[in-house]
Amino acid sequence: MDPQQQLNKDAKLCTRWALGLTFLFVLLFPGVMFLTGYQYTLSFFKGWTYLAFGWLIIAGICIIVGPVVEFVREKKERDTI
Repeated sequence: MDPQQQLNKDAKLCTRWALGLTFLFVLLFPGVMFLTGYQYTLSFFKGWTYLAFGWLIIAGICIIVGPVVEFVREKKERDTI
């Protein structure tokens, strides 16, 4: 497959995932809780905040470690050839 075609295919996939997760986490989940009249407690808010920070830390680690792992793999492949 042509690299440009693969890039376009991957970009479309990532865009769909980003829009889907945005809809789910920003609109659908809080919207359902709002429409049912759920009362946010302090402990619920703390839990939600901890979950968000945990998600950010995991995402940051993946963003930092992922390219390093790819670089090391490519370097090993070039060295063995």
